[in-house]
Amino acid sequence: MKKIYNLILGFIILTSGTSWGQQMPLLSEYMHSPALINPAMVGWEDLTAITATYRHQWTGMKNNPITFALNFRHFDEKRNMAFGGGLTHDQTGPTSFTGLNIQYAYHLKFGSEKKKEEKRHRLSIGLSLAANQYRLDGSKLQYNDANDPLIVGNSDFKILPDAGLGLFYYNDLYYVGFSVPQMISMNVKFDSDNALSNIQRIAHFYLNAGVKIELRSPKDGLSKRSLKEKSKHLLIPSIWFRYAPSSPINMNLHLRYVWHQMLGIGFGGSTDGTISFDVNVHVKKRFRIGYAFSLPVNGLTSQLGTNHEIMLTYVFGSNGNGWTFEAAEQQINLKKKDKKTSKDNKKQGTL
Repeated sequence: MKKIYNLILGFIILTSGTSWGQQMPLLSEYMHSPALINPAMVGWEDLTAITATYRHQWTGMKNNPITFALNFRHFDEKRNMAFGGGLTHDQTGPTSFTGLNIQYAYHLKFGSEKKKEEKRHRLSIGLSLAANQYRLDGSKLQYNDANDPLIVGNSDFKILPDAGLGLFYYNDLYYVGFSVPQMISMNVKFDSDNALSNIQRIAHFYLNAGVKIELRSPKDGLSKRSLKEKSKHLLIPSIWFRYAPSSPINMNLHLRYVWHQMLGIGFGGSTDGTISFDVNVHVKKRFRIGYAFSLPVNGLTSQLGTNHEIMLTYVFGSNGNGWTFEAAEQQINLKKKDKKTSKDNKKQGTL
């Protein structure tokens, strides 16, 4: 007996290692929601922000996956700790996944970092806890044999716990991290009378690293800048690996250009035959808007279609010590202070 839903679920399981499948949220640009792959990355942006992400995947397929994620993160500089949380929903035809998660990370500081000339060296240890609901809508399934007695015809859902663990080291020049965001391996069983469907959850392993390269114009010459002063032009190459048991290791290479801490443009490719392009920009001081586009170049474009992702972030506050965009908020605050000081001086001069 062959059932279409078995093909769907089997495809999800088989692709969980090479393209994340739908066991875990699949995003083109994880930098906007880093805690999804490594809870230790909560706080490394050195800001308080909330991000909403919408992804439309494989547009050429019927009942293609659609993912929505909402996450919040906050870094407490005084206590060297960060926390975050969020909601993720993923819909793929008759199957869906909804997860509610929280993250906590403690950042160990090496050195005082009180002086401007002190370099930043931090090791973060992160933990995440989640409650995930897996749902199967039997009414949306189609079968070759409609009279088969082993048909799951009703809707069912299961709620299961999960946990993740991560390590992340970063300084002013580079970062490296390792994580297991889905540590609890167990089966998700859907049954109806004599019918039984089973989704096997497996652990996922991630390794990522990146480096910051400052591009100086001829006007800069050899003049020295403080480590807290942000470069006007940056290149950030990064690499990350993902692995799940019984699946090949997948590698992703990405290169991002950042201009004046306000605009970012990136391009990447992975060994699963996918290339991606993304752009991020600051709007109205506190808002960030991002768009990512990706497509397979392994001959499956006509069958799968393209992927589109939209990201919107609102920044509540920042200390200006982040890796890429975070300095912009501090620069804005400094400009406001300078304008206020200038106005006060003018008033005092006229008195």
